[in-house]
Amino acid sequence: MKRLIGLLALSLMLPLVGCASKSVTPLEVGTKVTLKGIENQYGEPFKNQNSMQALMFVEGMSAKEVLQSALDRVDTSCLDEGKLVYLADISGMPSLISNMVAVPKMRTYDYPIWLDREGDISATLPSKEGHVSLLSINKQVVTAASFYANSDTLSQALINECGIER
Repeated sequence: MKRLIGLLALSLMLPLVGCASKSVTPLEVGTKVTLKGIENQYGEPFKNQNSMQALMFVEGMSAKEVLQSALDRVDTSCLDEGKLVYLADISGMPSLISNMVAVPKMRTYDYPIWLDREGDISATLPSKEGHVSLLSINKQVVTAASFYANSDTLSQALINECGIER
């Protein structure tokens, strides 16, 4: 009986071990970026793989506020064109909350936000808590990674990427 209980306990823990040991290869300078399979807040598929020049990603709520403040000062047409890409990791959010609250709120913004619903892409991105990650990309390859905790310096970096200030 003890042996049966032991085997049952072991079989229940094996899936957990498999999840914990899932290997994620982080993106770094020289790595190719692929955003296939993601959609924006309107359910449209990502089609800007070849035109992407920069990728933004936030780590934490304070970084989200920094990014939104910076985007208020920058012409966001480069987001519409796909040159600058804003990726949001919503994988940790319960689907009811994401579908009923978060994504509808994102639809009020006048620029596309690309949603990583599974978290697979976001898990590979370099990040720092409370910072906006800005990856420079040339021909789908990461050429530099910068981190911003201040909306003024991020705004200047985005103006340099987009070339136009509001």
